[in-house]
Amino acid sequence: MERLFKELLNYYHLSEADYHLMSLPLDEVHLLEPTSIKGMNRVKSRIFESIKNNEKIIIYGDYDCDGISATSIMYRTFQILNYHVSYYIPSRYSDGYGLNVTNVEKIALAGYKLIICVDNGISQHEAIHRAKELGIDVIVIDHHEVPEERTEAYEIIHPSVSEISDIFGSGGYMALYVSAALLGSYDDYLVTIAGLSVISDLMELRGPNRDLVRLAVDRFEKNKYLPLRLLAESPIITEKTFSMEIAPKINAIGRMMEKNEANLLVKYFTTDNEQDVYSLCDWINQINAQRKELTKSTVDNLTEDFSNQPGICVNIDTKEGIIGLIANRFLNLYNVPSLVFTKDLLHPDILKGSIRSKEGFNVTKAFKSLEKYLVTGGGHSFAGGLSIKATDFDCFKKEFLALCKQYQIEEVDHPSIDISLSEITMTNYQLVRSFAPFGMGFEEPLFSIENIPTRGLTFISEGKHLSTPLTIQAKLLGFNMPKEEVQALSMIDVEGHLLLSSFRGAKTLEFRISKYNSHK
Repeated sequence: MERLFKELLNYYHLSEADYHLMSLPLDEVHLLEPTSIKGMNRVKSRIFESIKNNEKIIIYGDYDCDGISATSIMYRTFQILNYHVSYYIPSRYSDGYGLNVTNVEKIALAGYKLIICVDNGISQHEAIHRAKELGIDVIVIDHHEVPEERTEAYEIIHPSVSEISDIFGSGGYMALYVSAALLGSYDDYLVTIAGLSVISDLMELRGPNRDLVRLAVDRFEKNKYLPLRLLAESPIITEKTFSMEIAPKINAIGRMMEKNEANLLVKYFTTDNEQDVYSLCDWINQINAQRKELTKSTVDNLTEDFSNQPGICVNIDTKEGIIGLIANRFLNLYNVPSLVFTKDLLHPDILKGSIRSKEGFNVTKAFKSLEKYLVTGGGHSFAGGLSIKATDFDCFKKEFLALCKQYQIEEVDHPSIDISLSEITMTNYQLVRSFAPFGMGFEEPLFSIENIPTRGLTFISEGKHLSTPLTIQAKLLGFNMPKEEVQALSMIDVEGHLLLSSFRGAKTLEFRISKYNSHK
């Protein structure tokens, strides 16, 4: 164990002092004092003034998991304050992203005097200007990139604008700060929802984000909150419960539903009616299953052969909400930059696209090279969204594939820690977990085991998958490792991760193989 501990410290470039500091027990007092945040007292005063004057307030969110989380946090806060407010989750298909002029005018007609934008608003200049013209104040709680031109919002709570941290938190985390300022303390349940938002929006797991997610996992484990517990697929709660089990199901609603059904998700997280929670959970799982099936069938039904192409650029008839998932599936299948377009329902002459890539092909730089075609475009090094005129598709595709040929994806060897089969133990698993949570910027450790004789390996599912018991509590598990391929080699080297699974109450430690090679 001592050897592995030192290896883990080296892997993460940590000293023992760093480790002890990051693994200390936490509670809410370790989170930032919200009223110390620049602009927070002004936000707090304006909201309490609204409550005092019995003004109508509406929370305006977003359709992804972060936006749903942020809206739920704010709405639940007002429930605790016993003040009725409204909320609105826009439709990806009919409203688009963020506050818009049309909806501001509807809000004004309904008599609202305060709009609280969560997970949007920092770039909605026109809509916020129109709100001001109509006598409505807008408070912006956001975390997206700040444009050069500042909006006319009454006040903004934002990682950089409010000088909170150089490590950006999620929209949900920013909403949690406002919630704690209004309530006078951090609410355990809302801390858990904010942790979900940080994980779902792939925020860097360092500094305040890391502390929040640690707290969120701990509070979820202790309190087993019903809306979260029902969506979780395993009784073992880690940050992966949020990222792999809960967040995709929440995102599925905004991806699949074309009207305003995503508003039901806020009810799901904030209602006290257990029967409604169970009923809505069934609906969420059903829509998520449809999302999986549509993504799979769309990919399976494409007849074009991409196997020898430098990149993928297709225009397909499908839901806009799943084109990013399809692009990611192409990337995993063919290991080339993958861009999927579909028709914009609001503007039929426009195509909306989503791109996924890896090291070697930089999406931001590609957008710069293709700037003449872009109606809109933005993203990061390996993922982005864009829109182009439908008439430009053929020319765009030709130039995009030329870029893919010029800048090809590079195979990157990720560092790993060498261990032996005998070191796959519950004690060592708990040691690894003491470095958690893992996520963006602090990935879980990759382990490698060398020189495994294939003669003693066992397989399941008619030889399709490797599954070899090591002890009563531990096993090697490798999906899509056919027996005939593996046993054609005398020795193999494997890479993978340690994880805990549960079946009928029994917990098993797995070395989950992600890659294997013939031992040289």
